[in-house]
Amino acid sequence: MTGLLTEEDASKAVQSLAYLLTDSIPDSSGAGASIINPSGHTESIGATDTTVLQADKLQYTLGEGPCLSAWAEQHPIIIQDTREETRWPLWTAAVDHLPLRSVLSAPLSLAGRHIGALKVYSRLPLTFNDNSVFLIERLATPTAVLLAHLKDREAAQRMGAELEQALANRDIISTAQGIVTERLNLNCQEAMDLLLTRARAESTPLHEVARSILQDTSQE
Repeated sequence: MTGLLTEEDASKAVQSLAYLLTDSIPDSSGAGASIINPSGHTESIGATDTTVLQADKLQYTLGEGPCLSAWAEQHPIIIQDTREETRWPLWTAAVDHLPLRSVLSAPLSLAGRHIGALKVYSRLPLTFNDNSVFLIERLATPTAVLLAHLKDREAAQRMGAELEQALANRDIISTAQGIVTERLNLNCQEAMDLLLTRARAESTPLHEVARSILQDTSQE
């Protein structure tokens, strides 16, 4: 038993919560979540329909919109009518062709971590109120738990890949060091100093210098 939540499982679980949110608020037409972080990574997950995905993509492309603001400001945001809204002029103009008139978005946070935002849309204006905010905030916590688990899993995978690459680079450098030691009759430290000097002179990473030595050797 691994206990690991796969990306597919997390997406399905978040989508179930999005459908629950849509069903719970009268006149809602779609919902979903966004994973957002300061490095610029944005991703939609668990969307109930293509309108949610299209509206999200426009926020990510334009760098503005209710989900991004809910995440950045850490409080719920309501747009009562996209055709009257003035806070995000680029985004509201871009979604004018979509069946979308009102929006409610709430931040997704867990233990001080700002994970993303949960949102629900409506084809009608003036759909959302204080009760809607209460409902979305109730569902924000389980959504944040799911997405935090997914982000932690992805971070572990990236760390594992980076470690694997670092170990591979270490082996390449060690092999090149051995070649230089043998060919130039140097000790290990002298061979490493030579590799480092070349790397600095060529403004090239050490493992790339080592790789070029291995390639030259294989062609002889």
